[in-house]
Amino acid sequence: MFIDSIDLVNFRNISRASLSFSRALNLFIGMNGQGKTNLLEAISFFSLGRSFRSRRREEMITFGEDYAFLAVRAESDNGITFVVEVGMNAAGAVKVSVNGKRVKGMSDFVGTIPAVIFTPEDIALAGGSPQIRRLYIDYTAAQIFPRFVRSLKRFKRILRQRNAFLKGFESAKDLEEKETWDEAFIEVSTEIVERRREALKKILPRVKAIFEELNGEGAELNLDYICSFNPEGLDIEAALRISLESSRDAEQRKRFTVAGPQNDDILLKLGGAELRRYGSQGQKRIVSIALKLAQAVTIMEERGERPVVLLDDIFSELDKEKSGKLKGALDDRYQVFVTTPREEDRRFFGERALIFRVDNGTIRSSI
Repeated sequence: MFIDSIDLVNFRNISRASLSFSRALNLFIGMNGQGKTNLLEAISFFSLGRSFRSRRREEMITFGEDYAFLAVRAESDNGITFVVEVGMNAAGAVKVSVNGKRVKGMSDFVGTIPAVIFTPEDIALAGGSPQIRRLYIDYTAAQIFPRFVRSLKRFKRILRQRNAFLKGFESAKDLEEKETWDEAFIEVSTEIVERRREALKKILPRVKAIFEELNGEGAELNLDYICSFNPEGLDIEAALRISLESSRDAEQRKRFTVAGPQNDDILLKLGGAELRRYGSQGQKRIVSIALKLAQAVTIMEERGERPVVLLDDIFSELDKEKSGKLKGALDDRYQVFVTTPREEDRRFFGERALIFRVDNGTIRSSI
């Protein structure tokens, strides 16, 4: 996939921009707070259908304005050209069209342009909270399983509604309604866990190979999906049913859903030791890079479409050796968008990079 151009109106601090890109490397240079990350956020919206920085769409609209407009012209790896346009208003409503044809729902839009986003926060992928790793596997699954986006949306809605019900749960007269919510939650949770496991199975051989390439000979990397409510490896549906029953008293006290895939994690082991607890910061960083690169390879090979790669000032988090390895892994494989506040990075990326200057929301190419 290649993004040839983007048009923005009233997006964050970018009042208006019309940019054409290189199909290789695009480097955006500017001081912090000038709008570099805003541009990557706009590009990623065409993949995620949401911001990777905020849950509220209206926050992407320039302060004091009542609408924003985004449009990209892109070409797939098999040569199909298309235009995607997005309009959003201050109430959070979004209208999307592809080649002038209105898209019905956001779930039909997500993944139109596959992308892999790497921010400084993603350095914590290997050593941070379980939520970071759940987001990682959910995003991967959404890019390779078309139905997963709708399933995940349904899971979040049912979890939210079940929690609302539990807050008002009073007595035995509510048990029948609780059973209805339990069955709906069990059904959608089973699908979520199954798809997450399938996605991880596809990622595993790729991340192991990439880690070995980046790290050299040494300890073996392994990943395991940890189902929080199923430590014995039972049938997923049966295990969750048992767990919901056993947590009934706890749910009545706490007034929210105690068991379910919202608590699951991915366990990373290096040489048999849990990376999160025993790994060095350097090991965690190189594994995080390997996970992101494996995500890109998995999307490319499973979909037959190369994702665009968005790197938000990630090289500031890496030493010279790791920066060189990451750059080498990306060269000539993907269309890459990189942000940096450092002028010297221009020399690091070489003459192949198309340079853009970013200053207070104004973006211009610099030959």
